[in-house]
Amino acid sequence: MLISELAKAVHENAVAHGWWEDEREAPEILALIHSEWSEALEEARADRPLVWYDGKKCMGYVDHQLCEPYIAFGVCHGQHSAAEHPTGGCPKNMKPEGVAVELIDGCIRILDYIGKLDVLDAGSKETDIDIELMYNHDASKYFEKAENLPMLIAYLHLHTAEALKFKDDCPTAIAVQLLLAMTYALSWVKKQGLDPLAILLEKHEYNKTRPYKHGKKF
Repeated sequence: MLISELAKAVHENAVAHGWWEDEREAPEILALIHSEWSEALEEARADRPLVWYDGKKCMGYVDHQLCEPYIAFGVCHGQHSAAEHPTGGCPKNMKPEGVAVELIDGCIRILDYIGKLDVLDAGSKETDIDIELMYNHDASKYFEKAENLPMLIAYLHLHTAEALKFKDDCPTAIAVQLLLAMTYALSWVKKQGLDPLAILLEKHEYNKTRPYKHGKKF
């Protein structure tokens, strides 16, 4: 799946959920990307799995009634990792959480912003690549200084902050820095034995069901 296709789909969903009703400045958007990297670190500090599901946060159902049978029969236990579910996944409508998911959330925010900036020439070999090429290669160069999660998070913050330097005059340079951070994040998730694209698409589908601005002020 091409980066331009993902960016377009993610941005359209963000627009549909009210995120772009008002003009948004680069610092706000970049700060929200920073928040996702920090949330990934907090998940690790809490010793939670890379991916787990919250049975109390169900897609599209305010009263969660459709989730109660799963919890009552001990399938989800409110919180559980994907590996603990007999199908290897989760019953429908459960919110994905965890270290890997928070990293993916940062990538989704990056894709939204890139979709807004509209700097990719769709299908171009120079500016548009398949997202799987970002992590299905020898990613060792991305981990020379980021073998552990805290170091990874520090580098994600670094490249996200670098993007701020170009906020007024160079959207392409913003995209370069953010795509580099995204490559770090996706490669790290892949190195943990997970499928980054599958997690991204799962969270994107979940986001389609969420309320206006996900219930947040901004």
